[in-house]
Amino acid sequence: MFVIVAVVVIGVFFVTGALLGVSVAQNQASDRARRTARDRHISAIRTDALITQA
Repeated sequence: MFVIVAVVVIGVFFVTGALLGVSVAQNQASDRARRTARDRHISAIRTDALITQA
């Protein structure tokens, strides 16, 4: 009985960890995409300003 409970608890622990890891990975990917979009936008504004000055 004790072994079954231990296996279930360990299984829940690993499943929770895996789900948390996926969530963290998705958040990091989202943040990276947002930073990339922001950087491209800023770069486009700077390029436009340089072209306008010429």
